[in-house]
Amino acid sequence: MKRTGTGVTLIEVLVAAGLFAMVITAVLSFYLEAAAVSAKRDDQSQRLRRFHLGLDKLEQMIIEGRVISVGSRLLTLWRLSDSPERNGFPLYDEHPVQFASTREGLLMIQGEEQKNILPLREDETLIFGWVQYNPPCPLVRKLSRSRSTATGRGKRATCFSPA
Repeated sequence: MKRTGTGVTLIEVLVAAGLFAMVITAVLSFYLEAAAVSAKRDDQSQRLRRFHLGLDKLEQMIIEGRVISVGSRLLTLWRLSDSPERNGFPLYDEHPVQFASTREGLLMIQGEEQKNILPLREDETLIFGWVQYNPPCPLVRKLSRSRSTATGRGKRATCFSPA
């Protein structure tokens, strides 16, 4: 009787199992990394949506209202009231609105009412800014130290002409 080698040896089974384990480990590591990146991107996307909603509300109130003062953490303005116009002129609320940037978030304070429009996490900060730049100065009459100031839409420039 002659035996034919139709069976599989133990070494062949162990080599195949080892190769299969390495391939499965590589595939799972790529999958876990992709899941972590996806979760991070989802968190960033949710954070951006939250900021856009809060800041859109703030922007709408600034556009419709009258800004009184701007600080790094406090913005004060007159807000348009819900009542109709009087003699064609818009009516503003009785109390000014303040937007305060605190650790809890962006608070809207008006009279006794206080509302958190944009809740902030511990690692987030909101600071108000005012765009300032110095454009090229127009020619000003040659007076000693004459001064020209231009203001408008968040821009302020001061120019000094040569003596």
